[in-house]
Amino acid sequence: MKHEYVDLGLPSGLKWATCNIGANSPEECGDYFAWGETKPKENYCEENSLTHPKNIATSKNRLWNISGKPKYDAATANWGDEWRMPTKDEMLELITVCELEEDVMLNGKQGLKIIGPNGNSIFLPYTCICFERQRLEKSYCSYWTSSVCEGVFLSYRLDINDRIIPSSRSVGYAIRAVRSEKLGVRN
Repeated sequence: MKHEYVDLGLPSGLKWATCNIGANSPEECGDYFAWGETKPKENYCEENSLTHPKNIATSKNRLWNISGKPKYDAATANWGDEWRMPTKDEMLELITVCELEEDVMLNGKQGLKIIGPNGNSIFLPYTCICFERQRLEKSYCSYWTSSVCEGVFLSYRLDINDRIIPSSRSVGYAIRAVRSEKLGVRN
């Protein structure tokens, strides 16, 4: 399947996908993933988290950044090697370099419009937060990054109210993929 991306004119040259992993259009939330997992699931808890500290045997196996690693990166695993999860710094670039318009409607769905320095834009739909067997209301703009926190069981995510914050790896959030190439044919 072909996936579209947008050049927002970012200093890094990074390209952002037009929709979330598991979605068919920009306004769809798509699938939810626990951090470091490549498939959605029914129950998001510490006991079944593949990357929760007690499930990683030794410090040798400790994950620092999963971007582009198909065993842990849902974007790479589901869309192919040219796609990956954004790092914490790349997500920070997105929300600090671009203009953000909150509570924008796209085809009846509310979300965040992100307008790049070159005038191109992407839409991040407000998403659910999946915790255990619950899906909390679609009023959050929470997306995983591929970067871990200094803490043993936390990784960074976008939260539009607080910017980039730590979150438990066992919780399910949406993922917006990125591509790094400066030039090339769309996938």
